[in-house]
This record gives sequence, structure tokens and C-alpha cells, in this order.
Amino acid sequence: MIWLRKISFFILIITLLISSEKIYGQDIHFSQFYNSPLSVSPSFTGLFTGDWRVSNNYRTQWRSIAIPYNTVSAGYDRKFKLFYQDFGGGIYIVNDNSGYANLTVNKIYLSAAYHKLIGTNEIHIGIQPGYVFSNFNKDGLTFPDQYDPGIGKFNGQFPSGENNLNENLSYLDINLGGAWNGEFGKLKPMAAISFFHINNPKQSFLSEDNHLPLRTVLYGGGVYPLNEKWSLEPHLIYMLHKNANEFLLGTNADMKLSENNLKIKSVYGGLLYRDGFNLRMDAIIGIIGLKFKNFNVGLSYDYNISHLKLATNGKGALEFSLIYTNMASFIHKISLPCDRY
Repeated sequence: MIWLRKISFFILIITLLISSEKIYGQDIHFSQFYNSPLSVSPSFTGLFTGDWRVSNNYRTQWRSIAIPYNTVSAGYDRKFKLFYQDFGGGIYIVNDNSGYANLTVNKIYLSAAYHKLIGTNEIHIGIQPGYVFSNFNKDGLTFPDQYDPGIGKFNGQFPSGENNLNENLSYLDINLGGAWNGEFGKLKPMAAISFFHINNPKQSFLSEDNHLPLRTVLYGGGVYPLNEKWSLEPHLIYMLHKNANEFLLGTNADMKLSENNLKIKSVYGGLLYRDGFNLRMDAIIGIIGLKFKNFNVGLSYDYNISHLKLATNGKGALEFSLIYTNMASFIHKISLPCDRY
């Protein structure tokens, strides 16, 4: 009911105010970050086994409180060679909608990376220039000048008094990243560091000179086979965006299946823990998924354990991920030492 949604939204605002001295914004993010490679680091462009890859992510958050926050992303990247060197190129698109004002953010990036094999180590460097378009509907908001003391509430027919408020903005955005992966026995680890908004673009619906600060992302992951059937896939990410931060840590367990009619190669499941927004605890995330043919499908749910659970009743975010990787059409060349007679 409408009145219940309004009460829940009011509780959310009060909870945010009492749980932290300050409230900070944060970039768009996914719980299944490892299944959203182009949003984690530009250096992941073309970093996979195959010719080309398509990725898609969908997230809906706080559906139990007023209007939910919905985020959709789509990416395409492929490998190519230039001057006998390995490169990756692609495109990454994001659409995000949130709140009563229908705040809409559309992002489109071109992504490129260089990959270099050095012994058993691989080094990756990437860049991701793009453009961001944002807009909102002012009709969905009320302002102090619209308060009507005669009726004791806001009146949308009154002028807002916000003459310098623009409903649209756009800006150039540039991201950089580097990554490494190698082998230590059975363990195949990977680490990456990325810097988003390195050009500190101006971002304001007002005439103020407000600039988007640098966001730093640290990523760690890998694969560790326990035996021929089971393997562990740990994941870690830390994001720092001025005074907003987020930390996720967890592991998926992957089980290979014997040959079957559905062509399912393996199924996996796991848990992630999130800590963020300067709250000590944020959410526990349950994950299930399967890999069949060339597809990787994941489904996750965020169970809220922060102070916001008073308003959300523990309900957080539902997230879906889909990756399709085309099989490699070229043969990897291997050089073997051989005595000459």
C-alpha cells in the first residue's frame, strides 16, 4: 500500500541519518562483479579463453522500499592481434534508474587492453573512455518553496524556486586499469587495480563546479582445483570512492558434471560478504549458477544485515548475470626446445 511504502521510505532516511555522521554517494556496482568484467577493470577487455564474449547483468535493489533501483549493463569484447601483439577491444553500456525523480544514468564506453605473456605470468593494461548522460524528472520532487502552510503539506502547483536546476547533464569519463595473472602449482591467481573517473569530470545538475572524484578498485580472484570434480573460486573486491567504500569477499564452489543431454558442464554456488557505506556490516549474498555449452549463468540475492534492515526487512537486491563466450577459432602455438643434428 502507498502509505506503507511512504513509512518504509521515511524509516530508511532516518536510519541513514542515525547510522553515520555523513552520507556519501557511490558508483553503480554489482554483487556478481566477477561476472561483470568490463565494469571491474578495462584491463579485463579480451581477457578470456575464446574469440569474443558477450556479458549482461541485471540488478534490482530495495524493491520493498518505495521505487526500486534498477541497473542493466551489456558488454561485448573480443581479441585481436596487431603487429604480432595481443589486444582486446570492446564496448560497455550501462543503464541505471532510481528514485521518485526517475534519475536515469546512461553510460557508454569503448574499452581496449594490451596483453603480454612473460614466462608464466600475464600482464594486462587497459583504457576505457566513454560518455555519460544523466537526467531526472523534477515533477517527481518537492522543494521547500512548495510547502503550503494552509494545508500542512507540499503543493506541487507552487513554483519550486530552483531556477538554476538543470534536468540534464553529460560528461566525458575515462577509466584506466592494470591486471596480472599467473600460476603457482594448481592455484591460478589474478589481481587487478583500476582507476575510474581519472579526468575528474564535472557532475552537477546545478551551476556549481562539482567534480566526480577518483574511484579506486582493487580486485583479487583465482581458481584452485581440489580434485578432478571440485574447484574453489575465491573473489575479493575493494572500492574506494572518496569517503564511500565497499568491500566484498567470498568463494564459489564449482562442481563439474559428467556428460549429460542438457550439455551442462558444471554447477556452482557460494557466499559473499559485503561491508560498505561506512557501515560495519551490509549484506550476505547467496549465489547459484551453472555453466552449459558456452554460457555462464548466475543468480544472486543480497540479504541485508545492516541497520537498513529495519526498513527493508532484510530484503536487498536480486541480481542476474549471463556471459556467452565464443570458442577459440585459432590454435595456440607452443614452442618446444629441440636439439639440432
